[in-house]
Amino acid sequence: MSEMGIFRQSWRPAEWSVAYNSIFMQVRVQIVRYVEDYFPGIVECELLDAAGRLHTFVEKCPVVSDKWPGPEDKYPMNGIIRCEILERWHGPDGRDLVRVTTEQPDYVETKDGMMEFVVLSSQVISAEETIAETEREAQDCEDRAESDPVQADKLLRRAASLRQWIACLKHGHWR
Repeated sequence: MSEMGIFRQSWRPAEWSVAYNSIFMQVRVQIVRYVEDYFPGIVECELLDAAGRLHTFVEKCPVVSDKWPGPEDKYPMNGIIRCEILERWHGPDGRDLVRVTTEQPDYVETKDGMMEFVVLSSQVISAEETIAETEREAQDCEDRAESDPVQADKLLRRAASLRQWIACLKHGHWR
């Protein structure tokens, strides 16, 4: 039984070994404020776990968002933190729960030093989904740049930024 009083079953198939970790999952967070204008920018994020506890992270912008939020942006906004699924189970109330760690691949911890959380399964998304969505957005920027010479430079810079984010998601080179 877990600390939440929920029976769980470890869920880590053998075929997940190396292949599973090549593209990690992501846990959804809320970026609540811009903290510091130190390059590449530092933001504060919050994660509400399945027990209703709020966890606070302070992290570099590109680790939690492809948007590179700044001090002038409107908060809160959606963000993600890459994570690894440790186990899944159904709680006694019927909710699908997931234990994740943010230790891998990016060593992201809360202000209190926590890196393991029990969250609702709906809070965890596939990095592959994010990559596909971001690739579509980058392609859209490139397509619009061809038909809008006034905005072309801005759109192409955005597309390049998105492509860098995709590379980071695939290979984890932002640290």
